[in-house]
Amino acid sequence: MELALANATNTISTIENMLSSKEFDPFAIDCLKDCLELYADAIAMLVDAFTAYLSEHFDIATVIMRTVMDAASTCDEGFTEKKGELTLLAKENYNLFQLSDISSCIIKQVSSVPS
Repeated sequence: MELALANATNTISTIENMLSSKEFDPFAIDCLKDCLELYADAIAMLVDAFTAYLSEHFDIATVIMRTVMDAASTCDEGFTEKKGELTLLAKENYNLFQLSDISSCIIKQVSSVPS
């Protein structure tokens, strides 16, 4: 979860840099703004997931991690609404999705270990 949080935080910086560069068309800018919001929400969710995990609320942590995965997918899908548009954050979205999935698997493994 910590790696996913670091990834999401770095991605926010990447998005902010992309937005300030003014190199993109209005559609891409709108997508980047949507992704910025999704990643900001993802950071809050990752903190909540970590808190749930530490409190041994493993089911809640897993659900939150799945929601973070959805945020990464939603960001990616936004770019595909316009034919021919490049998905500017494909690598970042893939990484967040994978890190969140790995976290979910770890939570599942930890939750199945008898106390």
